[in-house]
Amino acid sequence: MNVNFITLRTTDLERSIEFYSRVLGMNVARRFSPRPGMEIVFMDGGGIEVEFIQSEGPVELPAGISLGFFVSDMDATLAHLGREGVEILSGPDTMPNGVRLLQARDCHGLDLGFVQQP
Repeated sequence: MNVNFITLRTTDLERSIEFYSRVLGMNVARRFSPRPGMEIVFMDGGGIEVEFIQSEGPVELPAGISLGFFVSDMDATLAHLGREGVEILSGPDTMPNGVRLLQARDCHGLDLGFVQQP
């Protein structure tokens, strides 16, 4: 069994698409409306997709959930996030084993983790 996608609910689908495209380099893989008042977008995350669902009603961020990304150059990632105005929560920090970690926040307040292996 393989994980294929993760689902995030949003109140602003266009803002989600713009952020994940511009900041994280993801592309819209497919977009559709299964019923009135609901729209779904799958974005290609390079091996896993992120499904955004916009529907009527309140949306709460899931507690304790973050999206994680492996990066090849943490300093370049930090600079890119800074240019894009992304909120940095912590880091980059270097662990004793050489792994570098950075925590940021997406446009809706969801935690994003960035990891660079030594």
